[in-house]
Amino acid sequence: MNAKFRTTSEYFSDSPILILQTEIHFQSDLFCLLPKLGVVVCMPKYQDFLEHTVSNQSRSIQPYVIDGLKVWLKKASKRHPWWLYLPLQWFSKLLNMQILAPVPNYGGSDAIRCEAQRIRQLEKIGVSVPKVLAESDTGLLIQDIANHDQQLMQLDHALAREPDFNKRKQLFETAVHALKKIHAKNCYLSEAFARNILVDSQQNISFIDFETDPHQTLDLETCQARDWLCLLFSTAFRFNDQERPSIEQLIKHELKDRQDILFQLHKVGHRFAWLNRVGVEKTGNDGKRMKVFLIFLSNLKTED
Repeated sequence: MNAKFRTTSEYFSDSPILILQTEIHFQSDLFCLLPKLGVVVCMPKYQDFLEHTVSNQSRSIQPYVIDGLKVWLKKASKRHPWWLYLPLQWFSKLLNMQILAPVPNYGGSDAIRCEAQRIRQLEKIGVSVPKVLAESDTGLLIQDIANHDQQLMQLDHALAREPDFNKRKQLFETAVHALKKIHAKNCYLSEAFARNILVDSQQNISFIDFETDPHQTLDLETCQARDWLCLLFSTAFRFNDQERPSIEQLIKHELKDRQDILFQLHKVGHRFAWLNRVGVEKTGNDGKRMKVFLIFLSNLKTED
């Protein structure tokens, strides 16, 4: 969500929609969400806005303001052919490592429905996620997750900006605890990379980006292990050689009751340790991150 904020005004009539540079004003009924009954009633003004705006939007995601409420409209992407995922699927089976199996994002209306469903699923168990305001086969309208003037930052950027190790570690630990709470309720995320984890000034954690559902192809244990894999891949390199042993101990402590997950993580590091022996870090920044990541995983040995 790095797009620049802008406001628009929509005027609907029998003629084509007019888009003007001013704040949006709609008058209509209440928005109701009845998750216990499995019924979602979308507020007409949000549904109307979605249906009249999505076809004119050029970006995949763009912010707007409706009656003072900041929202994001996600436009359905082009559909992705299923066969693109076959090589990775075969590779994970060959290695007997389902944690590396690809989670397909088929795009189009499937991705829109998936994201809306996953958001409501996580919202129901108390996870801070964007609220779904309206949806269709071509787009999804969600409320901005920030409250009024509250500033949110991606976890990746927050870690990069914090020079003090203890504060950085505390921030990382807060994200770890938030993920553990989700897993404790027998749930999981979709793409648990640091870029999809938002943190405010009070270190409250929120999550975004749910276009995929790993549980469609993986069992629950592997879905949760995959969450840790994504989180560690996108954060381990934010700690230097002197700091990482402390972070490794933190992860082992937090997962002391999940030896199954520690085993899967360590297995990935052990199986791909050869990449470090051939100098994967020489391939650039991604290679340097991979080296740190694999060393980190290799050190997550399970208890005998």
